[in-house]
Amino acid sequence: MSSAAGPSVLSSISTLSSFPLETEENFDEEEEYIPLLTSRQRFVESDFEEEEEEDTRSVRKGRRKPVKTVQLPPPPPNFEHFIHPKPLHRAFINLPPNYEANFSKPINLFLLFFSNSILDTIVVNTNLYALTKNAGAVGRKWQNIDSKELIIWIALVIYQGLFKLPSLNQYWNEDPKFPIHQISKQMSLKRFEQIKRYLHISPPMATINDYFEKLEPLLSKIRDVSKQLYTPNSNVSVDEMMVRFSGRSVHTIRIKNKPTPEGFKILSLCESGYTYTFLPTSRVSPSNVTRVNGLNQTGCLVHHLVTQLPYQQFSYNIYMDNYFSNVPLFQYLRQIGIGACGTVRKTASGFPKELKVDKNVKLDWDVRSGVVINGVLAIFWQDNGPVTMLSTIHNLIGEEWEVERERRRPRETSTNAAKVCRNGEVFNC
Repeated sequence: MSSAAGPSVLSSISTLSSFPLETEENFDEEEEYIPLLTSRQRFVESDFEEEEEEDTRSVRKGRRKPVKTVQLPPPPPNFEHFIHPKPLHRAFINLPPNYEANFSKPINLFLLFFSNSILDTIVVNTNLYALTKNAGAVGRKWQNIDSKELIIWIALVIYQGLFKLPSLNQYWNEDPKFPIHQISKQMSLKRFEQIKRYLHISPPMATINDYFEKLEPLLSKIRDVSKQLYTPNSNVSVDEMMVRFSGRSVHTIRIKNKPTPEGFKILSLCESGYTYTFLPTSRVSPSNVTRVNGLNQTGCLVHHLVTQLPYQQFSYNIYMDNYFSNVPLFQYLRQIGIGACGTVRKTASGFPKELKVDKNVKLDWDVRSGVVINGVLAIFWQDNGPVTMLSTIHNLIGEEWEVERERRRPRETSTNAAKVCRNGEVFNC
């Protein structure tokens, strides 16, 4: 054992003796001290070296992104909001003098929209369309429809809209185990389906340019009567309506995450559930509305709806969502004497860059800011997330522009959880 180990020990000693000893002279020399590393340390430092190499390569190739400086929104400005020369008003009804005000006969209200002339037009066009299609040649014989039978058919359609069932046949159910609908006794199922097949509002031989022209003259009649019978209050809204349709048509529009994701889109001006006026739109053909200098296509559609209000006799404020809002539109509405307010997208025309705060920037709840552009106040407000708005009828400074609401206590992860008002006092979570 000793003889075998002796040469190796001697060789190691001779090897060690070849290195210089740690004397004072050796300490004076500037030599780099390399400590012994564990496997974990080597792994960490090797990764660090790789990151430095990647950063060096990215800098050489110019791929390193510059560090963005976070710019907070400016403080709320002093804004002279639009003041109507006339006071705000409430809505009122404009019924004709010969109408029964006690609504004892609802058919009288129905006939205001579906007048006798409109019913006669539908009857003539339906019978003419059935004749051109050779109705009754196969199956049940066709009998010309009259105004009385047309009113019964429309009544069945309204009833089916109020009491929805899975299938059409169930409205003509005769089994006592299931609900029996007495209104279905006014017309048989086959006759209802036959009228539904050949119903035609416009003349069959008329040239159709837009899809909604098939509803003329009924469409224009309903719109005109809607404006004659009711004057909305000072606060109205412009929004979209969807008529559900899943068939083949180039005019339908698909909007995800909507109650009605597919159908015909109609722009409407409404107040408290009442549609004052409307405008059908198409995906392929532009709407025939008056062009206004400085407004885009959507702004011209809003202008077409808003100018149908009696805004020269009464004061009106228009509310809308971020699909319609932009600075040029609000500026134009203020010039013609109409107030406007609504949410806005950061990419909308004229929206200031100072209020385009990144979503990753953490701000306290209720941080408010604004910038005035051409008589329009662009607003930034921090709620659970950033909210951007436009308004010509509001301001940000003053207690009269604040409204207190009672709500549930927010979660601890919410941005406004750090500032909760209870019994008039502010508590920090």
